[in-house]
Amino acid sequence: MKNARRVREGKLFRIADLFVYGAVLLLVAALFFFFTFRGQEAAAGFRVEAGGECVYTYTFGEGGETAEGWAEKISERREGEILIVRIELSEGAWNELAVDDAAGTVRMRDANCSRRKDCTAMQPVGAGGSVIVCIPHALRVLSLSGEDLSKPSVG
Repeated sequence: MKNARRVREGKLFRIADLFVYGAVLLLVAALFFFFTFRGQEAAAGFRVEAGGECVYTYTFGEGGETAEGWAEKISERREGEILIVRIELSEGAWNELAVDDAAGTVRMRDANCSRRKDCTAMQPVGAGGSVIVCIPHALRVLSLSGEDLSKPSVG
């Protein structure tokens, strides 16, 4: 009982407590900035995987290459400075990518995967984003440089 009264009557924080809390806060902030802004390399290009198979590879400034057996399903057309790559998947499913060579980015322009089209709202690859995923079509757009996302990570 005596100890409980002493704790109740004591100060809420002692000066040593404030130093510990400050150090923990600084550590959390430093780790946040380290993992958020660590060496994001500019992408040299991107590759498109459908169902785990690489179907299209594009290098910024050089052009794209279609995988064997996909020539009839992948088409390219220009709209000004933007290259539109249309990928026809099975049963009427399709995705369109917008490639900007000048900026070194690719984004999902349009798709018929769902009502919400979540893949079109993802950050472009090459502008800090490293992957675009269209889950209903099992389509992934991956950066050619930077983090290897072909293997699962733990965390």
